[in-house]
Amino acid sequence: MPQSVLPHPYTRRLQRLLAIINEIKTNPHQAPEALYTSLSISRAMFYKDCQVLKALGFAFHYDRQQRRYSITHDRFLPVLDLSTTEMLALIMAVRQIASTGDYTLTYEAIAALRKVVSNTPVEVRAFLQASLDDVVLQEGFVCNATILHDLWRACQERQRVRIVHDSGAGPHAWVIDPYQIFFKRRALYLDACVVPERQIKMFRVNRIQRVTFLGVCVSTPLVPYNFRERHRHSFSVFVGAQLQRVRIRFHPAVRQYITETRWHASQQIEDLPDGHFMFQVEVSEPREVGWWALQWGRMPRSWSRRACARRWLRRRGRWSRCMRSESSEI
Repeated sequence: MPQSVLPHPYTRRLQRLLAIINEIKTNPHQAPEALYTSLSISRAMFYKDCQVLKALGFAFHYDRQQRRYSITHDRFLPVLDLSTTEMLALIMAVRQIASTGDYTLTYEAIAALRKVVSNTPVEVRAFLQASLDDVVLQEGFVCNATILHDLWRACQERQRVRIVHDSGAGPHAWVIDPYQIFFKRRALYLDACVVPERQIKMFRVNRIQRVTFLGVCVSTPLVPYNFRERHRHSFSVFVGAQLQRVRIRFHPAVRQYITETRWHASQQIEDLPDGHFMFQVEVSEPREVGWWALQWGRMPRSWSRRACARRWLRRRGRWSRCMRSESSEI
């Protein structure tokens, strides 16, 4: 098996610095010890990186009275002259960033491009702005740019909002405290606390039709929230309160495809005497593992595609009956 190429030291540091910025902006309500422990770095390394970020113009500190991090400085840099070709290339590059699933980094890149676009000549400004909205937001996330901007602002400013959301049964209004926007399985989601229920639910962003600010700033979350912990046992999208172990027996023919990828942090592979192997994970929604596993199933040559589809539906029905979902996705 080919050896993986180790990242350059500067690449590792850049990834670490971006991870710190991401945590400070998305999970400010955590103690310093929890922050550098979650990033798997030492206390000394964390504070050394803090000094590097401060020298670059990004400064923050931990407010022990409010028990949260506060950003004190995020330096503006002068924008260099760019050609139209370079601008279009940057827009396409941001779309590639979006495809990796790092939405926080993507949104910062979009915000930077908006500033650049705002300084372009009037005759091309509208075209570049439409290209940014259509290529990155509409094609990449299938989301309305205005709604996405309002949700991002509500998350950053801790503003309570009323959203109109349609999950297929018709529009429904929700009063929520937005916590975090994130990307999973080529779609954007929002973790938010539903105020009347005091319960965290997950909303698919492209189903949100309207966002209204209620003029209420919520400095302390109604419900304790940590994105990393909430989604730690998610196999794909759904989260749940109950952790369940799933074991699936695979044929030797698909061994390489299964074992060469880390599908989940709890993943374990057990070899069986007959050449088959057992794939085991501990997740909050077992049905997602079942749906994923079916793509690797061997189809006897005598089966038609319609017969395979019927078999899939029967299996899915059995899983749905025997595995009770605790997910809160809307």
